[in-house]
Amino acid sequence: MKKILVTSLLSISLFVICLFLAWKSLSATNFFFERLYQLHAIEEHIKNYAPQNRNKENFELTPSLEHQRIFGEIVSSINSNGKGLAEISYFDPSGDKIDEFLTNDEIIHLKDVSELIVSSTQIVLILTSVLIAVYGFSFYYKVSRSRYLWKPVTTLFSFVTMVFTLSLITGIIFVIGARKVFHLLHEVLFADKGQWFFYYQDSLMTTLLPESLFGTIAVMMTVCALLYWIILNIIITKILEKF
Repeated sequence: MKKILVTSLLSISLFVICLFLAWKSLSATNFFFERLYQLHAIEEHIKNYAPQNRNKENFELTPSLEHQRIFGEIVSSINSNGKGLAEISYFDPSGDKIDEFLTNDEIIHLKDVSELIVSSTQIVLILTSVLIAVYGFSFYYKVSRSRYLWKPVTTLFSFVTMVFTLSLITGIIFVIGARKVFHLLHEVLFADKGQWFFYYQDSLMTTLLPESLFGTIAVMMTVCALLYWIILNIIITKILEKF
């Protein structure tokens, strides 16, 4: 029982690190936004809702490449402590500037998101240091004393356990409702921060980035993190078993 508990805690910690790696990897590709753009019919979404915006005009006149560029700049700014958010603008097909893309409240929210990423980086660094220390000591103990400090469970068992846990979480989200969970997470993470909910009539950001898009990104990150976790788990287990 103790072995399973220790392995579970280490596996969860490793998965948190892998989620961060998934964010870094996918954000480097802008989350394959050009594919998600088609999947979520974002161009049609913009044509329907952009004309209703009370603050920004003519966003519906901008081409799809402009939408993809703006998304990329938002992701880049979030990964750069929010730098450049205020300068993000949108242009008509002839290249003339129409307006800044974000409102002040949206900039504040995205800076809050950026701060969350920075905090996550610090947590991941701490977890990584702890895991290196634990696995390093375990490796030293096995080499020096020819026996395990604790014998790790098989990669297959860890994988089945992780998939079961993720499936359970997915089931809970399905029962509660993805939209409710999305809002609940925002209420918890940004409780003492600025505005985080924006109506289409007041936000081009919400028009460009519908809630369903974030659901798909969450799935992509989970799958990517699971792949990283499998690879790292196999490597760690092989190293501990080899000597």
